Amino acid sequence: MAALAAVLLALAGTQSPAQAAESEWVSFDGGQARVLSAVYSVFIGGATYEVARGTDNNIWFRYNGGSWGPLGGYSSSRTTSPPRIVEFPPGRAMAVVRGLDGEIWYSQVNSGSANFWTAWTRLPTGARAIGSPLLTVSSATGDLMIEAPNANRLISYTFLRNYNGNLSSSGWTVDSHAVLGTNHVDIEGDSQIAVYGTEYYRSVYRSFFTGSDHHVWRQTVDPATGRTLSLAQVNGGAECTTGVGASRLGNQSTVVGPGQPGYASQQRVLISCIGNDGYVWVSTSSDGGLTFDGWRHPTGRLAPSASTPAVFSTPTSNSSWTLNVRWNAALSAAFADNSIVAKRIN
Repeated sequence: MAALAAVLLALAGTQSPAQAAESEWVSFDGGQARVLSAVYSVFIGGATYEVARGTDNNIWFRYNGGSWGPLGGYSSSRTTSPPRIVEFPPGRAMAVVRGLDGEIWYSQVNSGSANFWTAWTRLPTGARAIGSPLLTVSSATGDLMIEAPNANRLISYTFLRNYNGNLSSSGWTVDSHAVLGTNHVDIEGDSQIAVYGTEYYRSVYRSFFTGSDHHVWRQTVDPATGRTLSLAQVNGGAECTTGVGASRLGNQSTVVGPGQPGYASQQRVLISCIGNDGYVWVSTSSDGGLTFDGWRHPTGRLAPSASTPAVFSTPTSNSSWTLNVRWNAALSAAFADNSIVAKRIN
């Protein structure tokens, strides 16, 4: 079975069209940090906020490419899952983690400061999370949808709403459609994006995750209700040993439809995972994540990792993604073990 899976992944990698322009793999932060996750970031008002899970299981934070420091103090932010970060409410960065109690917690930058975060606040109990939350802001309602894999390997979700700076949760609902799979106790790094769904003629959420068969699956969700609209395997046949990183290009704060400026860019989606060979694989879409052009290794040297890659739209460009990974030096000594390594893909 392992041999067959490797053949499937290798075949999927040969089906892609001409490869897009890419940079070489380089150190993401000059070799500063050692991490147990990729780096997740958000770009707000010209500033970049970045978070990662350190080797001490604390959440570490960096502002505008400066030095790393512990977010919330050494004793208050421990987690066994990668952290996530999002702009919510507008103008504020919010870090969200799975706590050691299996519930979802968040902290916000206080009054826009780069250095002061609010105390960690727990969402209503009931998430029973065993992995990282997924975060997406609806451009239609302005609500933050939070999904988390629960103890039954299903997805629990809640909507976090903002009323003049006061946040309230809708409570947790279990989605029975998607069954997740992983080789690890902790499910980490699955991704969700807001995009215009060409099959529904409206804005939708698309979640990409590793299913119980270790193939990549796409779940399309109504952003107003959380109702599942469709569930299908992503074409290409790849098998993953981690979760899935995903990002679309274009303006990240709103979703536009056909004929509107930026529509073509927003329809471009990149997904990435670690294949059963231990290296990074990617696939791209030009129709909002409905169909993909085949799995492949990024150009240049193979990039090994045991954690889910992180993918982001490059803040200064509507035509490229930034892909970063936690390096596995056991498979390649090109970079230090657990260092952060990145490349740009156009």
